[in-house]
Amino acid sequence: MSLDLKHIPCPAGDVCTAFKCIFGHKKDIITASDLHSSPKSSERSPQTSSIEKQPKDTPVLKRHAVDKQTVNSKPASANRTISPLPTKRSSTGTPTSRPSNDRDISKTDACQKAQQPKKAEKAIKVESLNPRLLKHSPASHELRLKLLKLLHAELKRLNEELKKDMGVTDSNLILSDQAIITRALDEEETVATEKASVYANVMKNKVMTFKRKKVAEWKEDRVKEVSQTSKKRSYNDIDGPPVEIKTGLTSKQEVQLLHHLYTPISDLANHGYVPTVPSDEAVQAAKEGLEAAKGWEVCDRCQQRFQVFPGRRESDGALRSGGPCKFHWGRMYFPDRNPGETLRLPKRYKCCNQEIGESGGCITHPDHVFKASDPKRLAIIMNFAHTPENKSVANDRAVCFDCEMGYTTYGMELIRLTATHWPSGDLLIDILVKPFGEVLDLNSRFSGVLPEDLMNGPIWRPGDALIPERRDEKEPAKDGEVPTGTKLKVVSSPKVARDLLFSQISPSTPLIGHGLENDLNAMRIVHPTIIDTILLFPHKAGLPYRHGLRMLMDRHLNKKIQQETGPKMLGHDSAEDARAAGELVHFKLLERWNEMKRAGWKLVEGDFVSPDNQGKLTEEFLERKH
Repeated sequence: MSLDLKHIPCPAGDVCTAFKCIFGHKKDIITASDLHSSPKSSERSPQTSSIEKQPKDTPVLKRHAVDKQTVNSKPASANRTISPLPTKRSSTGTPTSRPSNDRDISKTDACQKAQQPKKAEKAIKVESLNPRLLKHSPASHELRLKLLKLLHAELKRLNEELKKDMGVTDSNLILSDQAIITRALDEEETVATEKASVYANVMKNKVMTFKRKKVAEWKEDRVKEVSQTSKKRSYNDIDGPPVEIKTGLTSKQEVQLLHHLYTPISDLANHGYVPTVPSDEAVQAAKEGLEAAKGWEVCDRCQQRFQVFPGRRESDGALRSGGPCKFHWGRMYFPDRNPGETLRLPKRYKCCNQEIGESGGCITHPDHVFKASDPKRLAIIMNFAHTPENKSVANDRAVCFDCEMGYTTYGMELIRLTATHWPSGDLLIDILVKPFGEVLDLNSRFSGVLPEDLMNGPIWRPGDALIPERRDEKEPAKDGEVPTGTKLKVVSSPKVARDLLFSQISPSTPLIGHGLENDLNAMRIVHPTIIDTILLFPHKAGLPYRHGLRMLMDRHLNKKIQQETGPKMLGHDSAEDARAAGELVHFKLLERWNEMKRAGWKLVEGDFVSPDNQGKLTEEFLERKH
């Protein structure tokens, strides 16, 4: 006689691998008509119940959640949906039924539905305490197994002590038996792959670290791990709509409030911002020093010394010496540490995930390049200029702008300029710029500008529009042109591009951008009124550390930008970046306005009134009314 415990949920749950398990599973289902069968039919096995005779809308229930005696003795009405009865465990561990009611039934059904996806997320792969198979093993299997068991024993000890200390077995700080095995396997595999040359010593040190650890320290580690896991899940799994920003103010009033967000740069000269125009004497001294260097520079990518020949070398027409440049184009980063790991892992490159020093580079370019950052050196080619007065510019708007730069024989130069209206986001300027020097690398992976764009783009002439017009798809494409999309016009020099931007702004016009020191230096502009999102959203470590524009948009506005940058070399969209900076300023302005309202600021006849002047202005307001 086989034991039938289908009314009891299987302890292993959905991951049960037993053949013909005696406990109940989700696949073991019965219908409501089975529950309403007569006494004679109840003597038959439940598997022989006829399903063909049941109506199509018969509700389906889990077999293991139903108490047969309760159902047979108290048959439910045919007009009422039957839900499984909840069970509870006695002190001896035996499942016992309890009287059911509609409220309990509905709660049980809802809980089961809500918990199903969570169980799937928390499912852990069943593994044995055996070292994982690696392509290159750092030691013999016997040694790996011995060290793995020692590590597992310490993890299990800490977990048991934490369980006794907390007195709760279902806390999220306590690991299951399988989770402990997985944790030990992960720790051992990480050491085996990343520290293969010193595998034995690192594993021994790791075992001793856990051996010396007290339960209080382990509890603190587990709290941090759970917190970091939840933060990563909430950050990476954001599926909600973008943040909607509504200040309740007019566009003109929002521009008036921008002076609360101005970021002075007078004390930021050491971080690339240029607060004053270099003098002629300083520029002349820099020019003499450049001539003495005879064109020798340090490559901005591979740090190799090479020589630049502006105007090309007479002997062979070369632009530079030094051969090809091999480098990593991705930024360096510290990998995330495994739970319980105390040592900082070595830096890696985001482009290829190689460890620093592992190789000279993952990509090769024909030319070396350099970047000049000294304002006096930049002023040799084109000196800086203060924003001139412009009476034709309205004072009820701000301008967001973004520049793309490429490498030439004069360093890094402007190759694209985009400006948008704030707060509407309408495009004001979007043009390509022909640089002063011969092009070494347009940095297309990030700038998005290709050589054919500058060579075949339409030339801008005075009176032409400053924004591109979309071509008709039926218009035949010329050689080297894309049949659809937009074509940016090309201006003759960075000086022409700067004059075009000056035509849209005045000294009092707020200039908005992300990392404005790079854009202003590329344009050679000294502007007194700027709002830099890097300074609005500062890094906790301070300058020169900074947050990326893409991260700020994702974190604060739940928007994804710069999604096409990568091996396809599609580059950034400077119009998208300019608008993104404007949206972040809009977000910060809303926060500022809410703070002002809490401090007592009000709008009186469209003007902002501070708490100190409200009484006087209210009297004037009443006098005008009467």
